[in-house]
Amino acid sequence: MQLQQFRWVHHTASAVLLAATSGFSMAVIATEPTPFDPTQVVLPADSQYDWLQLTSLELLKGEIKNLYDDKLEFESDNLDTLYIDWEDVKLLQSQGLVSIGFTDLSTKTGKLLVKDGKSYLDGVEFDRNDIMTIIAGGQQESNYWSSKISLSANFRSGNTEQVDYSAIANAKRRTTESRYLIDYLGNYSNVDDNNTIDNHRINTNFDWYISKQFYLRPVFAEIYLDKFKNIDYKATLGFGLGYDIIDTSKVTWSVSGGPAYTYTKYDKVSDGAVESEGSAAVVIESVYEWEITDDIDFDALYRVNYGSEDSGGYSHHAVAAFAIELTDMFDLDLSFVWDRISNPQDDAEGITPEKDDFQFIVGFGIDL
Repeated sequence: MQLQQFRWVHHTASAVLLAATSGFSMAVIATEPTPFDPTQVVLPADSQYDWLQLTSLELLKGEIKNLYDDKLEFESDNLDTLYIDWEDVKLLQSQGLVSIGFTDLSTKTGKLLVKDGKSYLDGVEFDRNDIMTIIAGGQQESNYWSSKISLSANFRSGNTEQVDYSAIANAKRRTTESRYLIDYLGNYSNVDDNNTIDNHRINTNFDWYISKQFYLRPVFAEIYLDKFKNIDYKATLGFGLGYDIIDTSKVTWSVSGGPAYTYTKYDKVSDGAVESEGSAAVVIESVYEWEITDDIDFDALYRVNYGSEDSGGYSHHAVAAFAIELTDMFDLDLSFVWDRISNPQDDAEGITPEKDDFQFIVGFGIDL
């Protein structure tokens, strides 16, 4: 009798234990988490942030700054300013107004949503490929401007009193229909109260796009001063047209040119020599920009001016520069400059200036 009771208790305990174990297993299975799918994220429509999702499914919140040359500038809430290739953008949602420039050169303002290969402005669908530029906010003047200045200086005192500086500055105003540029390059050196270097160059031009790649240049101008080349000042004014040969998120290359008039005022001349000379000219320019990595950019400019022999003949200005990003605001700039005048004018003492000048400038750039 005791043996049968033991067997009954044993079987009963085994059944309870099995049931408990099975229930525990079912509970574990039932509570296993469902895998997260970033493609199913639903963004809040009333969020205080702009939202960006990359094709890698990384999701960022922050602020849309602008889109130029297929490069989106996005200020992440935690990662600071990022520059994203437009082709890497899967989803983009603005919490406020943005101004969009289209390939037909029109501009519209509204709330933007780019999602699932489609684009919407205030709920109205349009082709994403028609986007050429994006500017945060409405169509305000301050949103169209960007600028940078790069400075290099050397100060020495004691046995030798010396001051050297170089400055490179540029400002750009860019809209869908037009582009305005102004550049400055200057060098100055003084040793023991003797001026040894003093040259300055200012260039400016205005471009009006008549298609995505072709533009008119109603006006371009240059002022160049360099008394060590016996040039009090040289002024050039002209007009022309241009074309963007390459325009991608990594590389841009444009060429432009047109007729111009050049006037040269010499600093010192010998008796009987002309003090100034003006002539018709042709100016050709090539600008190349290459984003080597996310932190290193390479820019090259070549500008040649074909004038009369009495006004100096042909002259060219060439710049090759690397910009290495140190922080979001500061860059290390390495620039090589080559200036040439084929027929320099003798000064009052009959000395002919050298045809070529070379510079290597190391400076710190500030994005404004």
